[in-house]
Amino acid sequence: MTVVDAHAHGLPPWVQAAFLEWLAESGSTAEGPPGLWQSPAFDGPERQLADADLHGIKTTVLTHSSNAVAALHSAAVRGERRRGPAETIATVNNEMRAWSVRTGGRLQAARWVDPRFVESAEAEIERAATDGGIPAISMNTAYLEPSTGRLRFLDDPEFAPVLAAAEARGVVLFVHPSAKFQLGSEPPLPGRAEHLLTGSLSMLVETTVCVMRLVLRGRLEQHSGLRLVFGQLGGVLPLALGRFDLIHRLVGGADADAARASGALRHLRDYAGNIYADTHSSDAAGLRCTLEALGEERILFGSDFPVTPGEFGRADALEVLRGASLPAATVHAIESGNARSLLGLGEPLTVSDEGAAA
Repeated sequence: MTVVDAHAHGLPPWVQAAFLEWLAESGSTAEGPPGLWQSPAFDGPERQLADADLHGIKTTVLTHSSNAVAALHSAAVRGERRRGPAETIATVNNEMRAWSVRTGGRLQAARWVDPRFVESAEAEIERAATDGGIPAISMNTAYLEPSTGRLRFLDDPEFAPVLAAAEARGVVLFVHPSAKFQLGSEPPLPGRAEHLLTGSLSMLVETTVCVMRLVLRGRLEQHSGLRLVFGQLGGVLPLALGRFDLIHRLVGGADADAARASGALRHLRDYAGNIYADTHSSDAAGLRCTLEALGEERILFGSDFPVTPGEFGRADALEVLRGASLPAATVHAIESGNARSLLGLGEPLTVSDEGAAA
């Protein structure tokens, strides 16, 4: 087993329990169909390892999914001990980092950072850089302000100190769509159809909007050392590079003011070196497109386990990768080499026949 899965999710048991209680009591579908979050593997390192062993996964990188804000809020306000945001975030991160010790390093957790709480975010970035775990943090593409319904993407000026701190400490940003961005189809589609639209397209567009806003706001120019990992092949980003180039030229040629404004911005593809993508939910055609757009050194294997069950998030995805007629070196880079290089992971640990780290 050599594969590194760079897109998986987990939560401490008390957080997962609080989140499921909230889902049951509220009946909310704001986080998608409640069944997405029912797997017992969310809160169990042993179940995480069992599925990893089944599919040849040596190392799993645990980040936070679109439900992170709701899950951590549920945990903060429930139970005997109520916690504020900073304490909740730090406690969750420390417990998730402990999973690495329990599993001999086979589970590696990125620290959750909420950029709305700047002091907490800076503290978690510092811990990510110095606590002995992987130098990585996990954030969402955008954060919904309930009072206004406005989404604040990562280019928001108030989040700038967090991006600066991440760059300064050299930590990797794993960025997951919030699933709060909607394409705004009217009238709304009924029930399950709306969830299908969100998951299959809105989340991909949300990721791409996040990347483009970071470029257009100049954040990647200001923080050229940032390394960001986006799920789901970076949304529709690989398809948008040529279109961005065309619009850049059209806007620049429209009038003198537009030319000056456009000329101040480099092309989207100029920032491809800052951007990594994982393979989750890709077919062979999408994978080849991303390889051509970003380069083989920018793609990591990712499964979305346990939101996506292992039999198709891992087994089918690996079959697609290995059956895409790619050079062996490219397959190896995507399966493990790129993630190990990006995160400073050493060679895989020896694993016994029983699947326990040795």
